[in-house]
Amino acid sequence: MSILQIISLIALAFCLVMMLTHFVRIVRLGKPKDFSIPSGNVTQGVVYSNTVAMMPTNKESAYMHLPTYAGGIIFHLGIFLSFLLYILSLFGVNDFYPEWLNIVLGLCVSVSALCGVLLLIKRLINKNLNSLANPDDYLSNLFTTLFQCGTALFLLTAGENGTISAVYYILCTLLFIYMPWGKLKHLVYYFSARYHLGFFYGWRNVWPPQKEVK
Repeated sequence: MSILQIISLIALAFCLVMMLTHFVRIVRLGKPKDFSIPSGNVTQGVVYSNTVAMMPTNKESAYMHLPTYAGGIIFHLGIFLSFLLYILSLFGVNDFYPEWLNIVLGLCVSVSALCGVLLLIKRLINKNLNSLANPDDYLSNLFTTLFQCGTALFLLTAGENGTISAVYYILCTLLFIYMPWGKLKHLVYYFSARYHLGFFYGWRNVWPPQKEVK
């Protein structure tokens, strides 16, 4: 294992510890307290919150921006795939990939990285988005997009180019260090937020929506 791989692994360990700290903090706050009389099913509300409620037609405005919504989905899938590929690269699993698989995976991550670039450009030029954005929004997008770009290049060169490999592990390290401090920590807070929403609206019999009886 190279020095840069070890450094990136240390950064990942730091990231996981910090994320675990955020998670423990959430758990210690306990479950939501609602003193009203329940009129619905909390479990069904939580399930709905994490499934059907995420569909664009059930969001406030996502249905009006379907290309952006789709780009965001692809971008997030690319991030998760890139994380998995990073772990596999540490164990040299990529050395055993057939050449065509490296190319396919590299192209898939390239597409997700392109979505990240397009989302960043839209945030920069759209006045409404720009007025709501802060530096963390841009940095979070930039780090994750560069991480995917590095992953794509690493795959397409089968990890045999020393310079690209070095840049790849440096980008991994930067992302892991930044994650616990910026908005990327929503990797942890997302689940608690969806649980709280499901709890509140399930308790009050709003989620899942009741079918109208004609």
